[in-house]
Amino acid sequence: MTRALPWSRVALTVGAAAAASLTLFPIAWMVIVSLKTQRDALALPPAWIFVPTFEAYAAVWAKGGFSRGFLNSLVTGAGTLAISLPLALMAAYALSRFKFRGDRAILYGMLVTRLFPPVALVTPFFLTATWLGVHDRTPTLVLAYAALNLPLAVWMLKGYFDAVPEELEQSAMVDGATRLQAVTRVILPLMAPGLAATAVFVFVGAWNEFLFALTLTSREARTLPTVIAEFVGDTGIEWPQIMAASTIALAPVLIATFALQRHIAAGMTAGAVKG
Repeated sequence: MTRALPWSRVALTVGAAAAASLTLFPIAWMVIVSLKTQRDALALPPAWIFVPTFEAYAAVWAKGGFSRGFLNSLVTGAGTLAISLPLALMAAYALSRFKFRGDRAILYGMLVTRLFPPVALVTPFFLTATWLGVHDRTPTLVLAYAALNLPLAVWMLKGYFDAVPEELEQSAMVDGATRLQAVTRVILPLMAPGLAATAVFVFVGAWNEFLFALTLTSREARTLPTVIAEFVGDTGIEWPQIMAASTIALAPVLIATFALQRHIAAGMTAGAVKG
């Protein structure tokens, strides 16, 4: 005879299913609308049975500036990651392994910078970029995103360094390895989940950011969020095209997340408890 499931397990399962449905429904609706015509997208009640079409995707790629915005977003996200991750690794290692005067002040000072709302920081960035003559340049956007994401990356990586016992590093150094070799060959492989989680957070933060991209770019360095915002015109809103553009913009993030999901899941908890 089959044993009945406890009510607590049933309640947790139902709750998890409800949470997953609420989370996935907007994404599913976005994909569905992207496969409709404008007439089907505006139909009330919504047309659940329709003939899928990829006209919106073709129209999005044909729009001027979209492919360039996609490339700019990739370059900006990769550049931000290439700058933020190595700097955060070095800073987090120093704050985790060495004790020196002012280390706590540095750590909490970086946290304070994250407390400022972005709208309060964008004006100084804009004035500085204009004064230096580097407005509407991709490197300017990369440096801005690196400055914004570095504190969070340092805090995350410090937790992962703290979770790895220092004795492992010391044992490798006793066996003849240098500190750099001990870190790269022993510590970093153990921190792979944490590195993956941090990398995804930094990349997504740069990929999805809108305010700084809108302010620090005008034509050449526009990223996908600013390009998609221009789809809303005076003559109306082409909902299938906006949803198609949003689906394309979401694809790289989903691919990276699913590819690294095991590492991300482990990394989210690895730095929570010090080993």
